Amino acid sequence: MEITRTQTQQALELKLQGRLDAYWADHVGKAIEDAIRAGSHQIELNLAQVDYLSSAGLRLLLKYYKELKAVQGNLAVTQPSAGALGIIKMAGFASMLIATSSAPAKAKVESRRVDKRGAIFQVFEQSPGAKFQCSLIGQPEKFFNGGFQQTDCASVSLPPGTFGLGLGAFGSGWDDCRERFGEFLAVAGTAATLPTDGSSIPDFVVTEEALVPELKVLYSIFGKGQFAQMIRFDAKEEPPGIIGLSDLVEAAMEIAEVQAAGFAILAESAGLVGAALRRSPGREDAKSPLTFPGIRDWLSFTTERTNERNLALIVGIAVLEPSPQVAPFVRLLAPGASAHGHFHAALFPYRPVQRGELVLDKAVGGLLANDSAQTLLHLLPDDREFEGLGQSDLVRGACWIGPIAAFDTPAHLKENAT
Repeated sequence: MEITRTQTQQALELKLQGRLDAYWADHVGKAIEDAIRAGSHQIELNLAQVDYLSSAGLRLLLKYYKELKAVQGNLAVTQPSAGALGIIKMAGFASMLIATSSAPAKAKVESRRVDKRGAIFQVFEQSPGAKFQCSLIGQPEKFFNGGFQQTDCASVSLPPGTFGLGLGAFGSGWDDCRERFGEFLAVAGTAATLPTDGSSIPDFVVTEEALVPELKVLYSIFGKGQFAQMIRFDAKEEPPGIIGLSDLVEAAMEIAEVQAAGFAILAESAGLVGAALRRSPGREDAKSPLTFPGIRDWLSFTTERTNERNLALIVGIAVLEPSPQVAPFVRLLAPGASAHGHFHAALFPYRPVQRGELVLDKAVGGLLANDSAQTLLHLLPDDREFEGLGQSDLVRGACWIGPIAAFDTPAHLKENAT
């Protein structure tokens, strides 16, 4: 089987020559998979020189047709030979797979294009003028000096129209949660946590009618409002072919012209760097997790770039000049960066992010309808002089950004567990 690639403005053409049978199906499938991972969501298979299709070949075509349709892309068969066309017609898939000469025109979506920091950005105005009111709950510095107590436990409700991250757990109160507090993130009416009770399986709650995610938190960043813009991003193909988290965040803030912002990011990753708790800082034996050698029992660090080409749902905030009130909740995103931030990521099996403009609630809901999170990470740069892994890198995806109008510390959100 020979495969010739030709990129046009409309699609990537893969011209096949040979038999598309069980023997060659994996070879063709890899070519299609590589094209999708490289960002091609409009793919044409030229079958002019393919005379035979087996059931394995048909199954392959259907698999990628459905996968691309799910992300608003398309796979179509062009110029089929008489033999290939006959088999596709007999199987009843002609109307689905055979490309037609005239496709219905799509409504034009108003957006603007920006080229900066090694990536191409496409900006969609979704809720112009929208802003977040952001609350800072708890004292994150207690994480470093001996743990948290019952009086630090607060309740936070996270319905649609909010986002949040920090250390928390699902449960009825301090006694129920103290052995399970770990990283959490929440956005679009969905919250996910990584329990520290040894299960290491992320748990999540999705808003359903009167059921709304509610967590007990030790500290939290909580935002209420709407994301003003959705920004598509694609790292340029020339080396390095990726965009660092700090570059993405700072570019988005420059585009939105904001000093502080809340973020939700759905992206194909090229390697994430961070840490996750192994033990709850609410335990009776909690100590500073940064003391050696106990740090190995309390924290799990990425010792090499992890989850390459996975799908990441990232939630966080970034500020250019953190005030004393905000400073304990953020840190510099990378050496040499200008933004400080705090970001958590939920990792999912790889699948491409849909092209075009996306609605956050539908994108997150569709993600959880198909997959469960594999793990959660607090994204942190590894800036060690020789062994350091650098920062988390992304390839492409969608970034929702909303200006933060103000930060406050609402005492009414804090309650002692009973």
